[in-house]
Amino acid sequence: MPNENKPINKGDIVETEIESLAFGGKGIGRYEGLTLFVEGVVPGQTVRCEITKLKKRFAEARRTEIIVHADDEQTPLCEHFGTCGGCLHQDIKYTAQAYWKGRQVCETLQRIGRIAEETPGMGNEAHPSPLEYGYRNKMEFSFHGIGDSLKLGFKRRGSETDVLNIHSCPLLPEPCADIPALVRDYCASTGVGTYRHNKGGYWRKLVVRYSHSSGEIMIHLLTGPAKSHHTIKGLAKLLSDHLPQLKSFVHSTRKGRADLATGERLISLTGKEFITETLTRSDGTEVSYRITPNAFFQTNSKGAEILYRKSVELAAPKADDVVWDLFCGSGGIGMFMAKDVGEMIGIEVSEESVRSAKENARLNGLENASYIVGNLASAKGLPEDLPRPDMVIVDPPRSGVPDPSLQKLIELEPDRILYISCNPSTLARDVEKIGGNYKLERFAAVDMFPHTSHIESVALLTKTV
Repeated sequence: MPNENKPINKGDIVETEIESLAFGGKGIGRYEGLTLFVEGVVPGQTVRCEITKLKKRFAEARRTEIIVHADDEQTPLCEHFGTCGGCLHQDIKYTAQAYWKGRQVCETLQRIGRIAEETPGMGNEAHPSPLEYGYRNKMEFSFHGIGDSLKLGFKRRGSETDVLNIHSCPLLPEPCADIPALVRDYCASTGVGTYRHNKGGYWRKLVVRYSHSSGEIMIHLLTGPAKSHHTIKGLAKLLSDHLPQLKSFVHSTRKGRADLATGERLISLTGKEFITETLTRSDGTEVSYRITPNAFFQTNSKGAEILYRKSVELAAPKADDVVWDLFCGSGGIGMFMAKDVGEMIGIEVSEESVRSAKENARLNGLENASYIVGNLASAKGLPEDLPRPDMVIVDPPRSGVPDPSLQKLIELEPDRILYISCNPSTLARDVEKIGGNYKLERFAAVDMFPHTSHIESVALLTKTV
């Protein structure tokens, strides 16, 4: 218990040894009976830190000084590390990142999902990404300001509005490295400012997509609505002149308040309306995906290949299986698995993604794969006239599977549920909710997001009765 003669207060400076890394990126230390969650630390360090939030059994703290360094420390590659809201772990060697992320998934499944320690996959580190840097196939940049003060980059750590000007990013593939600076300088030269709802302005988002298999680049510029969009033609020409791999330049507008990198209205398209990414299965055959401007696709192509191969290995699909692929995006894991099953049915709320998935099925010659639009957050989101599935694949957003869909999934009673998750907490919660006649048989963690706190998991649940 804390020393009653020396009560701990917010703002106090204390010393602690960092024992481990919690999900979300904070280090765990101890002080006077309290568990400390400390920002900006590496397991193995001894640090001084300032108490920023104090509760009965734990406190949150900010590192002020490193007293003893850790073996797993490394020098961050990016000059913006610590101020940019993206990477949290560039100061930790990548092998250690994979280890701690694997532990985080295991501990979360045990604590929330009540998964037995002997379950296959427990105790394993995360499968590492083949690329430590330059692995992103999609990056979203935000605009802020006007004229010479115009910024293009990522949100500053701890802020929802302040943008940190980023000329490039080490997570961006090398062929795309110059794009943020080129776009920022051009947009700044126009004297036009950032779009604010009902307050004028124009620039909103820049989305850069890259195919690791073909080398194709797509640039998607989002602005506010305007009477004239004449400034865009000059930017399109500038980028085309500098980027021989640029195959698609898309301009769309977005009027809504939500700060999303999704276009509401297509204004112009130069070049192709898609770029193509190809992944290789364990048997050496290839699966290709046409990626359109707003369609969802895993943001680490090389990591997706590992995740999808691992998913097929865990699911052990059968030639006569009927499979439902919920939250299927542009085809994703279901399309990767379709050659191994009897029928694949994908369901997704985005009409653009469904159109893309249908085209991808034709591209890959998959006559047994079909795709339909369905709102999976609604009790009526799953059509009633589909054949009963032997297996259901779910790849939901970070919030997990909405309750109506989860209840429908339980009622369907598929033999197997393959759950792909980007949030181990909601994975564990949903596994606990499914419970009953299902057992989490085995799982794996795959690191799709090096240097960040995010981790992808795939879990196989099998019906026990």
